[in-house]
Amino acid sequence: MYYIQLIIRLLIPFIVSYNFLGKIFYPLTIHFPYYLLRFLKYQVFIIPPYLITSENYIRFSEACAAISAYFLLLLLIVLAKDIKLKTRIKIFMLGSAIIYIVNMARILMLIAVLEKYGLSAFQQTHDILWIIFGSLLVALTWISLVRRYSIKSIPIYSDMKYLLKQIKLYK
Repeated sequence: MYYIQLIIRLLIPFIVSYNFLGKIFYPLTIHFPYYLLRFLKYQVFIIPPYLITSENYIRFSEACAAISAYFLLLLLIVLAKDIKLKTRIKIFMLGSAIIYIVNMARILMLIAVLEKYGLSAFQQTHDILWIIFGSLLVALTWISLVRRYSIKSIPIYSDMKYLLKQIKLYK
C-alpha cells in the first residue's frame, strides 16, 4: 500500500502542475486588487496583464502571483510521508490561503507606495519585499503548518529513509 501511495504522491505535481496553479492564482491575484480599489472608489481599469490607475500602469507578471510559492508548498506537502489525503488537502488549502493573503497585502502596499510616492519608491520597496517575500513566505508557512498539523516526517528524507530500510531488510 505504501508504494502505491508514494507513486500517487509523486504523480500529483505533474497533474496539479505549475501551469494549472497559474491558471487559478494569476487571475485571482490581478482581480482582487482591482475589485478592492473599485470598492474604495479609485479610478481603476484592468486590461490583463495591466492594472491601470489614473496615474500608473501596473504590470502583473506570473511572479507577482507567487505561483512558484504555491507549487513549492504543493511539493513539500506531497513529498512528506505519512500524511492522510484529507489532511494534505487541508494543509494545501490553508497554506495557499496564507500565501494568497500575504501576497495580496504585499501587492496592495506596493500599489499604495506607487500611487503616493512614485516609481522610484515603488521599485525600492518592491525589491526589498521581493527578497524577503520570496525567501521566507513558503518557509514560514510550511513551518507553521508542520506545527499546526503535527507533521513528523521530513519531505523526501522520510521516504528515502523508509525505502532504504526496506532494501536492507530484503538483503
